[in-house]
Amino acid sequence: MQASFPTANPLSKALFRRLGLFFGLLALLSASRALAFDHGFGTYQAVLSRFAQGGRVDYAGLAADQAGLDGFLAECAEVSFEQYRAFTKQQQMAFMVNLYNAALLKLVVSHWPIESVNLIGGLFSSAWNEKFVRLFEHTVALGHLEHDILRVEFKEPRLHFVMARGSVGGPLLSDSAYVSDLFLKRLSEAEREFLTTRPDENRFQNDTLYVSPLFRWYREDFGSEDGMRQLFRTYYPDVKPETPVVFTDWDWTLNKR
Repeated sequence: MQASFPTANPLSKALFRRLGLFFGLLALLSASRALAFDHGFGTYQAVLSRFAQGGRVDYAGLAADQAGLDGFLAECAEVSFEQYRAFTKQQQMAFMVNLYNAALLKLVVSHWPIESVNLIGGLFSSAWNEKFVRLFEHTVALGHLEHDILRVEFKEPRLHFVMARGSVGGPLLSDSAYVSDLFLKRLSEAEREFLTTRPDENRFQNDTLYVSPLFRWYREDFGSEDGMRQLFRTYYPDVKPETPVVFTDWDWTLNKR
């Protein structure tokens, strides 16, 4: 006798169809979320337009009205790791730099009033170790964004010139959000600004190269002192391989206005 097999239960077929529809909708929702993220960073731009100017920040005003800043940080927190990995490299860099700078603003206003970010944290900690940034369903610190993502993932030394440090001695906080289409151009502009218009931090004087402590802290990113000389020679042609390098002092005064 020929074996007979039970036919599929109509209810099972209906269930599988519904499950297929459900997961299809989830995929469409995920794709729409990826498309929905604002790579023009309009929410963050609105914050900068109100509170940042010429590298200085109205922290008092921002502390009194944090809704826009919180909104942008919430937008970033909604981005999944899979969604982020689908970004282009320049979109990823713009996303992480804007998130870092916005998170630094949030850190300052969360401890307002203060005169320096160095006053945040305890004896065995620092502002860069305080975990408060939501990213990929985790809570991380600024140090994680900088050392574990920006420096490691991209290996682009010029990123140091667009990351605000909340201090007078650091690179200026841009009053416009970074967008992917112009990101590499903005990196070059930030490098030129920091190396050529900030004589207290960087200058070539009396056959000596005076450079920001930023280059000492991240020596490996810039290729040690030989790499520093080569970089500065782009803007100061008289810098030689034997030119002495002297590190200037870092002004930790808060970049407030």
